[in-house]
Amino acid sequence: MAEIIPSLDKIYKLKVKPQEGELKLLIFLAENLDNTFEVYFNPYMNGDRPDIVLMHKDFGVMIIEVKDYNLDCYQLDEHKHWSVKNDKSFHLISPVTQAIKYKENLYNLHIEKLFEKKIKNFRYLNIVSCAIYFHNASCTQINDFLVTPFSKDINYQKFLKNNIDFIGNDNLNQFDINKLLRKRQLISSSKSFLFTDDLYLSFMRYLKPPVHIIEDGKEYFYSSKQKEIIFETQKKQQRIKGVVGSGKTTVLAARAVQAYKRTKGKVLILTFNITLKNYIHDKISEVREEFPWSAFVISNYHLFINSELNNLGIPIIVPNYLSKDEINKYLEQHYYSNKALFVENKERIKPYDIILIDEIQDYKRLWMEIIKECFLAPEGEYVLFGDVKQNIYNNQISNQDVSTNVLGVTELKYCYRSDFKVKDLAIQYQKEIFKDKYELDSFNSDKLNELQYERNQQGSINYMYLSNTDNISALYTIIYENAINKDIPPNDITILANSVDLLRQFDVFYRYSSNEKTNTMFETSEIIYHLGLNFLKKDKEQWYKDGINLLRHKKDKDEKFAQDRLCILFTLYDLYLKYNERFIKKLSIFCENYFISLDIFLDFRTKYNTEIEEFKEKFNSKNLSGQLEMIRKNKKIHFFMNSGTIKLSTIHSFKGWESDMVFLIIEKKHSKMETSFDEILYTGITRSRSNLIIINFGNEEYRDRLKYLVDEVK
Repeated sequence: MAEIIPSLDKIYKLKVKPQEGELKLLIFLAENLDNTFEVYFNPYMNGDRPDIVLMHKDFGVMIIEVKDYNLDCYQLDEHKHWSVKNDKSFHLISPVTQAIKYKENLYNLHIEKLFEKKIKNFRYLNIVSCAIYFHNASCTQINDFLVTPFSKDINYQKFLKNNIDFIGNDNLNQFDINKLLRKRQLISSSKSFLFTDDLYLSFMRYLKPPVHIIEDGKEYFYSSKQKEIIFETQKKQQRIKGVVGSGKTTVLAARAVQAYKRTKGKVLILTFNITLKNYIHDKISEVREEFPWSAFVISNYHLFINSELNNLGIPIIVPNYLSKDEINKYLEQHYYSNKALFVENKERIKPYDIILIDEIQDYKRLWMEIIKECFLAPEGEYVLFGDVKQNIYNNQISNQDVSTNVLGVTELKYCYRSDFKVKDLAIQYQKEIFKDKYELDSFNSDKLNELQYERNQQGSINYMYLSNTDNISALYTIIYENAINKDIPPNDITILANSVDLLRQFDVFYRYSSNEKTNTMFETSEIIYHLGLNFLKKDKEQWYKDGINLLRHKKDKDEKFAQDRLCILFTLYDLYLKYNERFIKKLSIFCENYFISLDIFLDFRTKYNTEIEEFKEKFNSKNLSGQLEMIRKNKKIHFFMNSGTIKLSTIHSFKGWESDMVFLIIEKKHSKMETSFDEILYTGITRSRSNLIIINFGNEEYRDRLKYLVDEVK
């Protein structure tokens, strides 16, 4: 008998009862699959709520959407969009799209490293399959509705074959279900070499999160003002205004746990910056209380709204004639800021008992109204945290403060994060840059002694100017001499800049110069090559075939292993061209590791130089923008500070985090950041806990301005 999670007894007692089709399928799977199968009902996948997820250790995963639809009541147009008969204006999301979206989110958002594995080897797509069970339709009726009318659409038929299976009510028999599971390799004579134990455990942790116990937390000393907010029971709606380093996120985490203990309800924690998801998770984990992780959803606004639209079956339909910028505006107007859309569907939304929003200065007022009015349970708790001086997206302010939908403000005035010199610089920065825009903070107060621990209160600040902005090696020398050579652990070092391009160049230079790994919130040069190679047609170009043959070993099961080596050598070759003397030996060593000589590889690269350069131009980072955006999102979601390696991030992505040593690279301003450059710079400066080195990389406008500020407090 399969393991049902939660058990059938618990499912029968749920407040929201399962639909007839869901219950029918659950009972069938429980009785007809053996105990090596795990069947998850409505797993709370951080906002995603698929109906059933079936997992078989060593084999794979299947997402099953259950629909009690009477297909006679619906119709499909030529684009396979669903609508109700006699009311073409009422659209609903295709169950196929809904199931595929849940699968995409497992790869793109939820399961760590699965997205990168998919890029390097497309076969990883096969470890998760999708099916739809139509409880009120037979197999023939489903085919007549979804398959046969589009028999001439070859691409659609191929898509169905590779991605989705349909289950009718007459398929609920052991023969048909076993046939389906064998087709998708969930039953097989041999185990999947892709669905490893590590991946299985990653899926299980996500589908069945553990209970947090008191011993998992640690002793933490809160100030009296922090305690007041954490244990507040009367003010169910609050706005917390805190200076940088005042413990806003720490307080948010503790408040979330105490609110859960009071209500035993569902907790929604929202940010704008995706990278804060794990930071908040870590802060909650530090709370010395017992609570189930399944009660907490931690997400950013856009991912949360995307999940809710999919859960509600509301399709996102975008006209295909729009440009990228127009698409973003269209999505904002018709979905993310469309309050009426959510008000209309409020009765179908599953509300949250507690909603906490971090970095509220990044939120549009309409977003706040949508969350509060449509997703908050009656008498629920609604608490906002933020610092208007980190308003890097230039949102509307009123009376020198961010405009919210909560009356009144509770303030956290004291900075506990940074040593004195960094705080002094932040204060001086406010006086010089923000004096006419925001209310100034004063957070070098004696009340810091409220915290019952001692720490070094000095820190260090340095500033330098580099005019040659093409010289990545100079950056490396500065960072290496000021950190690595002084035995500062890589885990304590963070490098921040405005642009990904600069950081990516530095990342590859650093890795192959130092022989150390890095932790980045963006794609590596090797991954860009992988993406380009994946776009090559089946009839590969001759240069690709020759490159694979050079690097393919007899023991390789497929060419993907050789492709990995090719991407690494291409990356090293780019470094060799730009910094010849520095990387010629490194390129030679890697060639030897791959059992070819340096001369043979250089001959191959010279022979096909024109073709390969054309390939690079065709598949450069601009042309891969959609893929790169998803990679960055995935990297941000799975970013952790204690990776043991040096961290590289844009200032935007690192907002809310902190690091002992920060190298802040100041680049030239560009049009998209003109209005918020000062806030971006302030955010970067205040990411440091102790040691800050500001490297001005050719920004003449701020050259003397920054030097003056640093000299004032150094």
